[in-house]
Amino acid sequence: MLVLATVVSALGGFLFGYDNIVISGAIGYLSKFYRLDPVGVGWAAGCALIGCLVGSAGSGALADRFGLKRALYGCAACFALSSFGVWISDSFTQYVIWRIVGGVGIGAASIVAPMYIAEIAPPGVRGRLVVFYQFGIVAGILCAVYINLLIERSGTEVWQVAHGWRWMFAAAAAPAILFAIAIVFSKESPRWLMKVGREREAEQVLALVSREPTVEADGIKRSLIEERGGLNELFNGPFRRALIIGFLLAAFSQTSGITCLLSFLPEIFKSAGQNASDAFFQTVLVGVVNLAFTVVAIWLVDRAGRRTLILFGTCMQALALAAVGCFYLAGGAGRGILAGIMAFVAGHAVGNGAVCWVIISEIFPTKVRGAAMSIATTAIWIFAYLANQFFPVMQSHLHSHGTFFVFSAMAALNFFFVLLLVPETKGYSLEEISHLWLRNLKAESTSV
Repeated sequence: MLVLATVVSALGGFLFGYDNIVISGAIGYLSKFYRLDPVGVGWAAGCALIGCLVGSAGSGALADRFGLKRALYGCAACFALSSFGVWISDSFTQYVIWRIVGGVGIGAASIVAPMYIAEIAPPGVRGRLVVFYQFGIVAGILCAVYINLLIERSGTEVWQVAHGWRWMFAAAAAPAILFAIAIVFSKESPRWLMKVGREREAEQVLALVSREPTVEADGIKRSLIEERGGLNELFNGPFRRALIIGFLLAAFSQTSGITCLLSFLPEIFKSAGQNASDAFFQTVLVGVVNLAFTVVAIWLVDRAGRRTLILFGTCMQALALAAVGCFYLAGGAGRGILAGIMAFVAGHAVGNGAVCWVIISEIFPTKVRGAAMSIATTAIWIFAYLANQFFPVMQSHLHSHGTFFVFSAMAALNFFFVLLLVPETKGYSLEEISHLWLRNLKAESTSV
């Protein structure tokens, strides 16, 4: 059951990654099909992120009320409907509507999938199993850019503008159906079951996935008794610091430009002098690097710890982005730009890409974990949308070198934020992490 839960979470991540980044191959062709100006291009690339914002804002509360399995079914439906809708869209308005529907699925999956595996996994392996969700994301990204490459090489530019980009989106329907089938055979979160009074079912699930089900069940019960369960506990109570850290950590994961750079990656490589075929191939290489370093994060997250990986990754990102800016400032060097972007993506994969989801999924109390994750993860979609929307404008005003220098500075700020404010949560159960915030609040009150 633990393996199946991990597969469900990873498939949610896979569809997240595919639907989010498939636009990178389609944007050049669909912008010609719909005859878009730079603002329109930004909207075509970023409209799905409005749906992500809606999905992430609402899915946590729905999961808290109706259960994580039902919320996951909703994600699967959004992914399938979006891929089919974009495939048959006759106008730019229809395209935008269906992309927003897909975005709702992405945003909801960004909350429910990591929350689902975090609530099922035992403490000793929770970090790496949550990172399997991120592994699913990068696998989806790699699959998207590879399918984009295959479709790009399967017809003329005229065919690509008329039809090719549609097939890039349509390919997501198959994994969406597989995702729904996997959910059927999975178990509900034991913590949600315990929260709604279905203790017997919760204990049965814990017996399948935990080495000490009785001890873990008792810990969940005690924690639920101590938690008041209202949002006031987040905004004015002992978990306010956790909410602030979660929100800012999610925001900083996007301010270095990871989503917009992946969304426009073929166009970036074309601007560095590559032809279309080479640009798509180099995008696949970046996807391979992303996948490889996510595997490294899976291996290290429960060994080295959460903070260590983010500090290493953000430092690597800042240096890599600064190097890319210097290459552009010097007048090009396509291989240097490719190497810099690979290093940047590797830093994200081993740091924020993997660990941000782990921390956000484990620092909040059980009764309001869904709502709290929605609030924190909303920051991802706000800043991802802003980056996608304004990236073409930044390119036209700041030029490529200025854009990458700005992103480098934001990665450096991310490093110092984690260094100064983010605690280490490796090895603690979810209930022990909740008690950690309570102890910190008592210590602060005593010192005052």
